[in-house]
Amino acid sequence: MTTYQYTLTISDSESIMLESALKFMIERCEKEVETNPRAPYYAHLQSAKAVMARLNDDMVLTSKSDFSV
Repeated sequence: MTTYQYTLTISDSESIMLESALKFMIERCEKEVETNPRAPYYAHLQSAKAVMARLNDDMVLTSKSDFSV
């Protein structure tokens, strides 16, 4: 099976939106798995949890203010 790996750069506001969307997706998938377990909710649930866990792993500071003067 062929798999791909992606690198994605997102802004602060995009990160906040993505985290909210992932939380919503996780809640929805958990509810679907509870009430009527079927595909694709198992796979989506695992993927959403994996992305959420890695969301801030590679965060890079791109600007810095120094107000210490």
